[in-house]
Amino acid sequence: MDKYIKKFIDEKDRKILTELDKDARQPDSEIAKKAGLSKQVVNFRIKKLVERGIVPIFYTIINTGKLGLNSYYIFLQLQKINKTQEKELLKKLNDLDYVGWLASGVGRWDVVLLIYADSISTFDRLFNNVLDLCGEHLHEHNFATLIRSEHISYKFLAETRYLESVKQTEKSEIVMLGEEDKKILEAISQNSRMPLTEISEKTKIPLHVVNYHIKSMIKDKVIEGFKPKIDVSKIDYQWNLLLIQFQRTTEERKKEFIDFCRNHKKIYYITNTIGIYNLLLDIYVKNTKEFRDVLLELKDKFSDVIKLYESIVIFDEYKINYFPKGLLKK
Repeated sequence: MDKYIKKFIDEKDRKILTELDKDARQPDSEIAKKAGLSKQVVNFRIKKLVERGIVPIFYTIINTGKLGLNSYYIFLQLQKINKTQEKELLKKLNDLDYVGWLASGVGRWDVVLLIYADSISTFDRLFNNVLDLCGEHLHEHNFATLIRSEHISYKFLAETRYLESVKQTEKSEIVMLGEEDKKILEAISQNSRMPLTEISEKTKIPLHVVNYHIKSMIKDKVIEGFKPKIDVSKIDYQWNLLLIQFQRTTEERKKEFIDFCRNHKKIYYITNTIGIYNLLLDIYVKNTKEFRDVLLELKDKFSDVIKLYESIVIFDEYKINYFPKGLLKK
């Protein structure tokens, strides 16, 4: 574990979070066995991590590409807007069913959001809805289409450099979901640790049927994983989103660059896109100087790959939800 965060979480918390990071749906008894702790200690400490805001939610990673949806990142630069107006705008964006991720910060763009759409025409309509909501406050906008994204483990937790990742893709072979599947996904999208009994009660689906459907969706890779959302600001880390445009170079060099990023100890999320940017990197650092060091390292080793880069310091993440309710309930 990074010594820097020991003042926020101790060794027992680290062991628990490491197991949750691998599979947040593991029962307390399983985590206890692997962490060498009692079930009661695990249960108590998870509750404390939630209460302290270090883990605000446990979310289910759904591969929306398997549902026949493409994902689009929208970048917004705002103007003539005060704090109250910005708060109202962000709430409106957050309330949209087809928005899966929403964050704001300081840098090249003020707001970044992810939306889902089943076709280009649907995207055009939803994109324009977003722009209309911004109204006169919109100064500039752009977008990029997701090709593939990779959630990498929270490396600052591990004693060893273990690399476990969860992938999402563009629209691919479609898995048809039944109504029971949709109800279950909606129930666990923001609480992946919800017990089977509670899911059954909430959805009115028999317990054994719930269990069967979850296992089937995992097998079909509709469900790619279950993760804790760690609020890195609570452990005094800075979250930087680095946006990169590639030079014209070989596919081999691009792959070498992405592999380097995947193994870099400060990079936790890699997204390949097409559009204004080709790569989005989530970087967690202690301060701006450390971010600059990471950036200089990337530029030094891959000057032939990086054509242009821009960055955003993310201050607030308002939403992370891979269940596009509005699009799936047609």
